[in-house]
Amino acid sequence: MERMPAQSPVLGDFGFVALVLLMAMGLALLAVAAFARAPTRTVRAPPAWAQFRFGYAVYALIFLAFDMEMIFMYPWAVVFADIGMSAFLDMLVFIALLSAGIAYAWGMGGLRWE
Repeated sequence: MERMPAQSPVLGDFGFVALVLLMAMGLALLAVAAFARAPTRTVRAPPAWAQFRFGYAVYALIFLAFDMEMIFMYPWAVVFADIGMSAFLDMLVFIALLSAGIAYAWGMGGLRWE
């Protein structure tokens, strides 16, 4: 079996320095290109988009939060019998934190449809 020659630490350091310099030059070129570009006029949203209600997005985020809760509950239910009371207490803390978040959102008026 043929042994590979050991790599010189000087060549490794040179490669690292060269990589850092290339990254710095690339970032500098991007910055120059961003500032050299002529400013463009602002584009206004069409009237149909201006009437979009953000309330839909809030309800979508709440749905995703509870959907993620179910993703964590399925594996927990599978191993619950093996782990025992520790798993129950862990899930109790998890549900308490989620309930506290919903109670906070409700108290701040985040669930009010206007």
